[in-house]
Amino acid sequence: MVEIRVALSETAEAEGLLRRLAPLFGRSSLSFDERRHEVRVRSEWKSRSVVDVIDTVQSWLAADGIDSAELSVGDRSYTMVGPTRVSRNGKAAAAAGGAV
Repeated sequence: MVEIRVALSETAEAEGLLRRLAPLFGRSSLSFDERRHEVRVRSEWKSRSVVDVIDTVQSWLAADGIDSAELSVGDRSYTMVGPTRVSRNGKAAAAAGGAV
C-alpha cells in the first residue's frame, strides 16, 4: 500500500483535485486532511498509480490555475508548478512577480 499526499496552499483547492482523482481511484481511496491541507490517495503500490496521480495533478494545476502543489510519496517530496509559474524559456518564474 502506498499513500500519495498532495499539499495545497488553500482548502478550497481540494474539491477540484478530489473530483479529478475520484474516477481513477474511487472515493474510498481518497481523503482530505483539512488541518494539513493535504489530499491523500491510498493505493496498491503500482508504478501506474503514481503516474496517474502526477498526470492528474498536472492537469488540475493547469485547469484550475493553481500556482503549485507539493506531492509526496513515502519520504520523498516534489514541488509541481502550474503553467502560470513557468516562463516562456521553460524556467520557473520568480515567486514575487516574476515575468511569465
